Amino acid sequence: MPGEQGSDDDRRLLDRPGFAQEFLRRNPLYRAHHQTIMRAGKGATQDQEVMARRWGLSFPMPTGRICRG
Repeated sequence: MPGEQGSDDDRRLLDRPGFAQEFLRRNPLYRAHHQTIMRAGKGATQDQEVMARRWGLSFPMPTGRICRG
């Protein structure tokens, strides 16, 4: 499509997580939800978790790298 960033060849090089990220990045509903959550600030951890579940996101942490404070 004219005006679209990236080519079909670029998209074919993406792995599954990369493709999913591109899909969400271009999704107007996700973008609006993300913008709302980001405006709320870092104190809105519960809202961020709800958003992550809604959109099927997960952020695995390697064992041994968990910060305890």
